Amino acid sequence: MLSFEGVYRKRGGTLLSGLFGSDPFDFWVGRFYVGLFGAISLGATFLGIAVIAFAISRIGDGDLARVTITAPLREYGLGFAGFDQGGAWQTIVILATVAFAAWALREVEICRKLEMGYHVPIMFSFAISAWLVLQVIRPLLMGCWCEGFDLGFTGHLTWVSNTGFRYQNFYLNPFHAFGVLGFFLTAMVLGMHGSAILGTYNTDPDPVKETSNVDNFWRDYIGYSIGELGIHVLGFWLAIYTLIMSDLCILTSGTVVKDWVDFWHFSIPWFH
Repeated sequence: MLSFEGVYRKRGGTLLSGLFGSDPFDFWVGRFYVGLFGAISLGATFLGIAVIAFAISRIGDGDLARVTITAPLREYGLGFAGFDQGGAWQTIVILATVAFAAWALREVEICRKLEMGYHVPIMFSFAISAWLVLQVIRPLLMGCWCEGFDLGFTGHLTWVSNTGFRYQNFYLNPFHAFGVLGFFLTAMVLGMHGSAILGTYNTDPDPVKETSNVDNFWRDYIGYSIGELGIHVLGFWLAIYTLIMSDLCILTSGTVVKDWVDFWHFSIPWFH
């Protein structure tokens, strides 16, 4: 353990310690903090992997590139299906959702221990929202679990392709365009951040002057010095924007808009 890690490996700041005064899960395994929610997440993950392995053993020829765990048929609606008729998919979705949510709550407890903001769990929660929209929220709004995407390499890609054709031209989905724009802007900002750090690393033994070198890097290349904090804040909000647009992209398809080609066939009188 590095000398400074002892400062951060302090006990307390967890849900159980707040409720009962002690927390048996408040410990580390190597550099990995466990915690109650870490234990729940790991348990759900290993159980989910076991269900996946069992489901795969009952279907296909064992080729992981082709095997697909399909969602229930439309006839089941929002009910429970048999294990081989979509129940495996439902079980995996439930366990994955629990694992994702528990991991985000584990991040909250780590933030409390480090006495820092909740930016990391907030960001991760928006990523979880993409999973929830695809596998839970949209199927609920559509009235059938069959609307969720199948699990597996080829099954997932086939679902994406079929969904695009199902609502005509998915490239005409404005939220799809906004999401792609956010994706590339986020990638650009991350690349700029990396280039600034690498371009000014060890340029001066004085950390204050080195920070000034980062500011000069921004000023020289884009004409404005956003600063070290600013680039992180910009990346944070760009990523959230991208995930929101991605959620709206799929959430509005089928629930609100049935045909993205026809969606644009409207007229605005004052434009004539």
